[in-house]
Amino acid sequence: MYKIDVYKTSNDAANIFQLPVKRDWMELTHERHAYSCFPVTLTNSLGFGLSFPEDIVFIWDGQSDARAEHVKILSGHKYAYTERANATISFKTGLTFRTEENVSMLGMPTPNLFIDGAQPFTTAISTSWFGGEFPVAWRITKPGVAITIPAGHPIITLIPISLSNINNSEITIRNQKDMPPGKYSHLYNQEDHLKAVNKYSEKNEWTNFYRNAVDYLGNKIGNHEVKNIKLKVIDNA
Repeated sequence: MYKIDVYKTSNDAANIFQLPVKRDWMELTHERHAYSCFPVTLTNSLGFGLSFPEDIVFIWDGQSDARAEHVKILSGHKYAYTERANATISFKTGLTFRTEENVSMLGMPTPNLFIDGAQPFTTAISTSWFGGEFPVAWRITKPGVAITIPAGHPIITLIPISLSNINNSEITIRNQKDMPPGKYSHLYNQEDHLKAVNKYSEKNEWTNFYRNAVDYLGNKIGNHEVKNIKLKVIDNA
């Protein structure tokens, strides 16, 4: 668990909240079938979102150079600016984050949430000492079209991480025959596993093998770290 302090440096600071599980496109799938995918639904709520209370609308003329004039903000001026140029739009978050030593804030596109024509840059900021406003910028990829970030839509997802713990990690590639027996032994029965999955698919049902951490025979093979993610935002401002 990480303890994070956030300081408002502007009266128009972004709102901060835990990301919801709900996604509009998932609501539109047949019988909301997308929510049956446990890896997707769990990841949807992974992180804190920043948003603004008004729509932000902008348009890019297709030219990418050091001049800011190629991107025009049509609404939401007090929350955004274009001085970074190079087909980008930046946001005035009005928030400064402070974390413990060796904890950084990863800023990334919101999981499984999409806006056609633009998306956030992914950045890692050393918030244990960086005292400036948390920077957020989007790269615009679709010219000549007004792009709207709706009110309440996350402009970024923030996740506290320890780069020190990730640094020098290793991946070792081995042959399947060298896989240890036991809880992973179900992987040796790929053909039977696929047959079991197909039976559920034919009935338009979800297997829940992964959600329940069982193999295709129903045998328990492990445990998830967590099955839902709970984050808190305490407003003392």
